Amino acid sequence: MSTEQYIIFHIDGGIGKNIAATAVCKSIRAAYPEHKVIVVTAWPEVFLNNPDVYRVYKFGAIPYFYEDYIKGQNTKIFRLEPYQTEDFIYKRKHIIEIWCDLLGIPCISKKPELFLTQREMLYVYNTIQKDGPILLVQSSGGAQEQPFYSWARDLPPMFAQDIVNTVKDKFSKIIHIRKDNQFALENTIPITSSLRNLFCYITMADKILSIDSMVQHAAAAFNKPATVGWIANSPVVFGYDIHTNVVPFAQPKHFQHFIDSYLEESDWVGTKFHECPFPNVDTIFDKDTIVKSLVEI
Repeated sequence: MSTEQYIIFHIDGGIGKNIAATAVCKSIRAAYPEHKVIVVTAWPEVFLNNPDVYRVYKFGAIPYFYEDYIKGQNTKIFRLEPYQTEDFIYKRKHIIEIWCDLLGIPCISKKPELFLTQREMLYVYNTIQKDGPILLVQSSGGAQEQPFYSWARDLPPMFAQDIVNTVKDKFSKIIHIRKDNQFALENTIPITSSLRNLFCYITMADKILSIDSMVQHAAAAFNKPATVGWIANSPVVFGYDIHTNVVPFAQPKHFQHFIDSYLEESDWVGTKFHECPFPNVDTIFDKDTIVKSLVEI
């Protein structure tokens, strides 16, 4: 038996959830300082150079894992899903706190951490000359198979374009992070790049407009205040205090069946259009609040 002590931290889910998990790694190391934390995830790029992580493995690329870390060992296995807890479903606590509670450890930090090298940042900085303030926008998010527009998490396309048109003269450049199959905004520079490069672009930004997705979690990791629009999800569970968290206007709701809703009211992916409770999605947010947060120094 090896004299080393290991903790396997298995993380399902998307990029944003993995970024939040970096704060959980810090709490794990504090609770088990004698153990080496091994992360298994679909997004190993999130954990590169993180001093709280001994090794990081990508799903499907774990040769000899059982023989090295499980067989004959006394390894701790942390494979628990915070999304399946009452605190998550009822939106009582932040996801990082819920995760730590599940693992039976004190939550010592609710701030994610990302670690970039100088060479990574210089490579990206050389691609876009910073000759004035930069606004970075993520108006759409989710998995690759998510539809062109998700009413449950994306900024309404026409609303997002209106915001960009209103503030464009305040910035030398507006960078729009999006996938190729997502809505394109005019008067922006579209960016589709590797995840590590996207992190570098976030560090360049003077202002950030985002949704509940990867960018707002990364912004928190880099201490970058962001303006974040929330629709189906809640800033109580996924948000950060350094951000301006904007929730929809209260609107009169008409009767509708939520026949496909199980433990949560709305589908995050936004494919169940019959569940959308907003009579007009283009007017769910207060434009003045968002514009003011972006143009204020």
